[in-house]
Parts: sequence; structure tokens; C-alpha cells
Amino acid sequence: MGLTARAAVFHAPDRPFEVTEIDIDDPGPGDVVVRMAAVGICGTDLHSVKGEWSRPTPVVLGHEGAGVIEWVGAEVLGRAVGDEVVLSWAPGCGACSDCRAGRPARCPALNRAIAQSSLPGGKTGVSLRGGPLHRGTATGCMAERVVVSGRVALPTGGGIPLDEAALLGCAALTGVGAVLFAAKVKTGASVLVVGAGGVGQFAVQGARIAGAETIVAVDLDEARRRQALSLGATHVAHPDELDDLLGSVAPEGVGFAIDAVGDPQTTAYALARAASGSTTVIVGLPAAGRRLDLDPVDLIRKEKFLTGCLYGSADPAAALPILLEHVRAGRLELTSLLGSSYPLADVNEAVAESLAGHGGRVLLKP
Repeated sequence: MGLTARAAVFHAPDRPFEVTEIDIDDPGPGDVVVRMAAVGICGTDLHSVKGEWSRPTPVVLGHEGAGVIEWVGAEVLGRAVGDEVVLSWAPGCGACSDCRAGRPARCPALNRAIAQSSLPGGKTGVSLRGGPLHRGTATGCMAERVVVSGRVALPTGGGIPLDEAALLGCAALTGVGAVLFAAKVKTGASVLVVGAGGVGQFAVQGARIAGAETIVAVDLDEARRRQALSLGATHVAHPDELDDLLGSVAPEGVGFAIDAVGDPQTTAYALARAASGSTTVIVGLPAAGRRLDLDPVDLIRKEKFLTGCLYGSADPAAALPILLEHVRAGRLELTSLLGSSYPLADVNEAVAESLAGHGGRVLLKP
């Protein structure tokens, strides 16, 4: 087919992205070609930009995206040209114990690929000026088009703007999933969400959808706190104000705490404010090398549960239809979580705004 595409290529933390043409290997019978419409800049991408993670370069970052299928391989079932799709970065191998358990994001083959900035199987399927080129989070969708496995392209059924649908590919599945599938929050529960960024705002919505009675969002940024209130938080606080607030709304601590930041300090902060018998879920990913110092006596005496959550602790192919139902029923808000949109050529400006962290999800529009 001789496919090419313009893409945003990341070389190193101290260099700007290069927007240039890349070559794409011909798709196989199990692949689809997706014309990208919107790509969200995720915290995972920013870890590479800030030099907090070491991954092979040059690399096309981006894994939270939506677009339209342009071509379908002969072995792909349930997909058709013209389908509007959300990309899932965790198709898994389908054969390991994690995939069989419905947790493809834990798949060892997938996680090796992510560490190598390749696709599962070791190849990348793209090249730059005849040389090697890598793909971030086994996807690499900061490009005009991508070739992915048919299992990566999950149909939306249409009717949802692709700008909004892009958020479903990572932030929404992660944040809502952390509450519904990892924590399993019950009706009437009390929930603390630490960090009201993209994932945190979806965790707030997940708590509302679950029927939590008390939903407290804590964040340094006032605008984020206001938005959390509009999305279902019953209370918001600056970190310095939280203990006074909890003294009145959850004096014994919260039943569920969601750390949407993932830094060891925020995890310890969330865990310390969780009640006996509570569940604390770590959702955000820390910089490489960071370690969490725990007091095991506190966990034992209060029978607290601490768990991690990767990609919503569910199979994206099963979780996405649930989220789509919530969107169509008006229970899951997407529009207000969108930030600025930039053309691919302005990727460096888009990344700079995303690093500033004040608005909604910054999008690239390839």
C-alpha cells in the first residue's frame, strides 16, 4: 500500500517534537488502518517529555485517541470501513493468564512492548527516514493515521463527537474504572479523590455514578476544584484544608480513596485519610524510581486494603460499552473535560499547555 503519514516525533526531553512524514509498513490481515481525528495528551506521554521515564527514541507518542477506520484486513471481524473507533492501548496477547482473566493491560507481552516502545511481538511497523522509529504505549497515535490490530480499534457506534470519544480511550476508562471496577464503590459510600486532573475528574464522575453519598475532591488548583463540584463532588478542598473538611463530613476517614496522581506522597496522603476497612486505589503512575514507604502496622490494625489499578482494572473491550451507555444516558460528562485543541503542526504548543496543567484535556487534531 505504501502508506505514509505526518506524525509528531519525540527525540529527547530537551528537544522539541519534530512534525515530519513517517513510513508505515503495509497492514496485515488482522490489522486496520485508522485515520486519527483526535488524540489526547496523557500524563503517560508527559512522563517521557519530562524525562521521568526512559524509553527508546525516536518515538511517536500518543495512545488516547479516536478516529475513523479507512481499511480493514481480511481476518478482522466486526469492523468496517467508516466505523468510528476509540483506540485501546491494551489488546493483550489473548493467551496468557492475565488476558484469560479479562485483564489484558497486565499482559506480560504487552508490558514488554510498552517498555520497548514497540507493538506486541517486538516490531513497530513504522520508520523514520529509513531508520528505526518507536511507538509509545504500544500505540503511537500522534499521527495522521495508524495501523493497529483490529482488537485495538473499538467501535463507538457513532453519535459521539470524536473529540469527546478520544477521552474514553484512556482517561475515562482509567478514572471511572478505578471506582467501578477496582474499588467497587457501593451506594452511600464516602470517596476521596486525590488529584482532580483528567483522570481524577473521571473518578469523581465514577463515584457519582456508583451512588456515593460523600465525594471529596482535593487539588491544588482552584479551577479543577470548581470543575469537580460541577461533575458530582459534594465537597472540594485544597490539600491544606482537607483534614478540617473531613472532620465534619467523614470524621473516621473515608471508605474509599482514589489517588489519581500516583506520587508516593499523594498515595500516603490518601491512605492516611482512609478509614478502617477502607480501600485505597493507586491510579496515577509515578516517575521512575519513586518508592512508597508504608507503615504495615496501620494497614494491619485497621485492616486497610491498598491496590493498584491499571487501565480501569477491566477489559477495555468490555468496559467501553458500559461507559458509552453512561455517556448516552447523560450520566458521564465528556464535553466539559475537553481543553484546547491544536493541529498536529502545533504539537509543541499543545504539550506546553498540557504541562501547565490548568485546563481540560489538551487535544491534537491530526
